[in-house]
Amino acid sequence: MRPNKFFLAFFILNIFSLQFAFSHYKAKYHVIIDTDGGIDDFRAICMILANPEIEVIGIVTTDGVLAPEETCYRLISLLQSFGHEGIPVAAGKKNLENPPEFRAFAGSLLWGQQRISSIDNGLTAVELIIQETELEEMPVEYIALGPLTNLAEALANNAGLLHEFGKIYWYDKSFEEHGLNYSLNPIAAEKIINSSLELEIINAGPENPGFDKSFISALDTIFSDYAHAIQDFYRINRPVLQDHFMGISLADDCIPLYLAFPDQFNRKTLEDDEGKALVMPIPERDLQSYMLAILDCDKEDKSILFKTFPVSPGLFENDLSPSVGQMIQSHGLKEWKIMVLTNEFHEHLGIYSIVGAKMGLRAREYFRVGIDELTIKSLAGSTPPVSCLNDGLQVSTGATLGHGTISVGDSDPSPAAIFTFKNRAIMIELKENIKAQIMNDVQSAVRAHGINTPGYWQAIRQLAIRYWLELDRGEIFEIRVPTLPHPQPQPQP
Repeated sequence: MRPNKFFLAFFILNIFSLQFAFSHYKAKYHVIIDTDGGIDDFRAICMILANPEIEVIGIVTTDGVLAPEETCYRLISLLQSFGHEGIPVAAGKKNLENPPEFRAFAGSLLWGQQRISSIDNGLTAVELIIQETELEEMPVEYIALGPLTNLAEALANNAGLLHEFGKIYWYDKSFEEHGLNYSLNPIAAEKIINSSLELEIINAGPENPGFDKSFISALDTIFSDYAHAIQDFYRINRPVLQDHFMGISLADDCIPLYLAFPDQFNRKTLEDDEGKALVMPIPERDLQSYMLAILDCDKEDKSILFKTFPVSPGLFENDLSPSVGQMIQSHGLKEWKIMVLTNEFHEHLGIYSIVGAKMGLRAREYFRVGIDELTIKSLAGSTPPVSCLNDGLQVSTGATLGHGTISVGDSDPSPAAIFTFKNRAIMIELKENIKAQIMNDVQSAVRAHGINTPGYWQAIRQLAIRYWLELDRGEIFEIRVPTLPHPQPQPQP
């Protein structure tokens, strides 16, 4: 395909096809990812995380391309780089006496290489599968990017899971001919194939569409951590990869492509079992533009009234308009919309309301959830200015007084809050140096203009614009697990 057609297709997809990226409501898919650490797994995981229609409730690793613990280290590091530390990860058992011959090569490729102190969350892969499936209110889809070892063992330990899963999406060759993932654990594969589970085997097909250098170059045009991670992978590993088939062929990538764009695939149901199907891309389809469309995920949350949310500097007040472009470029469209709505709701440009908006979005990123998924206990009290944090928390998370999903504590107010998702909770607090900076700047405004004077409020407005622009939500907060005997379950709005 010529480059002009390639890029035209990409931009058309962005405008018309990728409506899922604006989802405000419950995700369409609630998935557990099972990976053995291949290059295609890495790309597939980046695309899954980029799609807001997929809620990732857990990731487990299995013995395959890489050893389970090695993949686990890489995954946790990768998730930390995306700010998704709250997605639970667990390693499966080592069971391969003869790992794939290309394990050393795959292990030499750099992704998720930042070393972390520990990968032990107290759960095995099988225990995590059972726990997260039982906690999830919606049917759970299982995305298997490697052998089916963990899933088969989980079902052996808890047969009731058969009724909890929606579909199993597994990358392999077909039901008649078997590929690498089958060969790594044929016994587990046969257990799943012969079970009552709905199973779709996804394969890239005999004419693997693959991708080329134009795809890697096009990632430059996308404002997305997931796109940047893939681009960095190819830049760092270029001397090793060159034109190696593992680096340019599609495989596990086909699963997130299929979930996002099923009309680009042929699906053939087995004659003797309607719950089993083989899925392949439609021949001669160039899937590169669809991959880019998924990765181009810096979209604001869906509006109730706006068709598109205003981003033109000329629509905003003179003191804000020069910073609009840089704010969007630095912090993304999602934060931009949240901040604008927070300040309109708060009725003035306030410092702590801005901090609260950034804090709420950071909590959503930590758990990787959308609007209306968290419950909050604010520690900011009900006395301004610190209590202004509460307005930003409500707008950024959808946890509101009306929904009954936010409460406010009044003892020892602090710019902090406890966020709960399912059975997990974190406490996010503004760092001490940022607190001190705000206090010093506000005191300077009081000394210069007095309290509650027009000059004072104008100074606060300018400080708020500066903080909005300069404070990076990934850098200004301390996040820790609070001591809570029993995190409260999430009330339903």
